[in-house]
Amino acid sequence: MVQPTVRLGYIGAGAYSRRVLLPNLRKVSGVELVAVANSSQETSDAVAKEFGFARSVADWREVVGADDIDAIVVGTRTEAHYEMIPPALEAGRHVLSMNALCRTAAQARELTAKAAARPNLVALVYPAGGAAYFLREDAMMRHLLDDGYVGTVLQVADYWYAPFFGLGSMFEVGSRWFGQHTRIFGYRHSYNVQGATVAGRAGRGEVRPETNIAIAELASGAIITYQHSTVAGETARPRWEIVGSDGYVVAYAGARNAPASFFGAKRGSSELEPLPIPPEYDHGVSVEADFIAAIRGEHEPARAIPRFEDAMRLLRFGEVWRESAEKSGWCDLP
Repeated sequence: MVQPTVRLGYIGAGAYSRRVLLPNLRKVSGVELVAVANSSQETSDAVAKEFGFARSVADWREVVGADDIDAIVVGTRTEAHYEMIPPALEAGRHVLSMNALCRTAAQARELTAKAAARPNLVALVYPAGGAAYFLREDAMMRHLLDDGYVGTVLQVADYWYAPFFGLGSMFEVGSRWFGQHTRIFGYRHSYNVQGATVAGRAGRGEVRPETNIAIAELASGAIITYQHSTVAGETARPRWEIVGSDGYVVAYAGARNAPASFFGAKRGSSELEPLPIPPEYDHGVSVEADFIAAIRGEHEPARAIPRFEDAMRLLRFGEVWRESAEKSGWCDLP
């Protein structure tokens, strides 16, 4: 069966787009790279030449308004999304957005409503952390939860290290695995310690030594704690710990020199045992391919790929966290 061609436009092909997304999109059969708009005509020409776009333009509006484009990847900075994404949706283009969807939850709510009003369009947000973001871990965790390994989830803890605080992607994963968050308590603690962290990379500025914590109540009655650190160092592997009525699981995210790994113990056991990840859960890169497949109506995108509504909830969670941290009290999640 011949797959229908998907004609693609690209707005804002930065370093990550050139290193990851565009090479991956070129691997998907039946994708035609039609037009690219970058920060200048010169850089647009360079991207078009490197990846084989039919044409290059300096104005992103020419990509949105082109009649020979079915889908658009918006790879610009978050600040530009509120201006660029609405006309793309209104023009009937499928959209894959990079970075955060918008600057505020209110803006994201508007974009989510526009996408919802056009159910024939695919509107996705590229997951933070890369194309294979938690796809294998996601499948394994869902298997353990659905299979009842831990029983009823009572308590969850998420620990991660990063030079800069970003709660949203962790909340997205937590919501997907453990359900609705109803209220939150936020806390930030800064350290007056010289040399506690390394300088920011790639011109991102000095890293502040601090710990950020969010405690949330879930609709299920469980408690989830998110703890972020800039001082732990890269040897502190991100992990999820799940305590349930029947067992305990700790899941380590994959790192440069260590693959993702799961360990568990049934209630009454005194030792953790490895929980092998089945080969069928060893998914590869799928975000770009899932975007194209969804446009063709072949299958739904993996749940590990955020929809616009997921991105809106993510931003709302971050805003409520800041409100809670500022007033040192619990805040309800709308």
